[in-house]
Amino acid sequence: MYASLMPDLIRVDSEPMESVAIASTAGFHGIDIRLNRFAEDVDEMGVEHLNAAMADAGLRPGYSSITPQKIAVSEDEWREGMAGVPRRARLAEQLGYTRATTVVHTLSAEQGLDTEDAMPKTQKREGCDALAPFGIAFGVEYVSPLSRRKNKPTIYLHTLAQTLELLDRVDRPNAGLMLDSFHWHCAEETEDDLAALDPARIVAVHLNDLVPDRPVDEQIVTERLLPGESGIIDMDAFLRGLARCGYDGPLTCEPTHDRWRGMDPAVAAKQTFDSIRLCLEAAQAVQ
Repeated sequence: MYASLMPDLIRVDSEPMESVAIASTAGFHGIDIRLNRFAEDVDEMGVEHLNAAMADAGLRPGYSSITPQKIAVSEDEWREGMAGVPRRARLAEQLGYTRATTVVHTLSAEQGLDTEDAMPKTQKREGCDALAPFGIAFGVEYVSPLSRRKNKPTIYLHTLAQTLELLDRVDRPNAGLMLDSFHWHCAEETEDDLAALDPARIVAVHLNDLVPDRPVDEQIVTERLLPGESGIIDMDAFLRGLARCGYDGPLTCEPTHDRWRGMDPAVAAKQTFDSIRLCLEAAQAVQ
């Protein structure tokens, strides 16, 4: 497993070449990229130029954003977002990215998976089919907090088990998971749940921690801390579970919080890298 940086997750607004420099200086071993935002920038600078910069900085490809950012969006929004996927996927392939991700929001029972044309299933399948020719796995992230589900109709998809059911229904070899320590904790899942996974199904992993002095049912996705910062999430167990199943891919922080507004990008990146490093060191120490 290696630390990878997605700049916008710590409110760093940087184009790809600048992101490479920030990640390298902070100590990261990988770099994530939003090709659904920066495809034109990569075209203009040239894939060879960015490849050389990543190689010189010692950065591996992490994961990329290529498809629409959410599963189960409206058909019009999905079609608009999918229109540029072949071009973006080709760039990803040329840059060495073999991992792409999206999010599936909690779904009502009416949006479930029982019918052949169920929206989350068909959109996930279409995404897999579009990315497969380029050798790219397509990971989906479930969203678990009760704060996203209360006062809504019956909810179907917000756990690892339900997301694995979605992957089974999609039935594509490149259909996978994006795991997140926040959602894993809020769903009350365990180290053994992770250890039982096929590592080939894990496309990417997000690390973060919960805000203290707030019940788990009141945790919200827009307020998260760096992994290990509050110590509420058992990062040793989370990382141990991933190690036990054999996952060896990128680890990306997603500490969504207003604290990052206005912070110097170099400082934000260094704090983020150090949090991953310390968690990995601690998890290794207790194995």
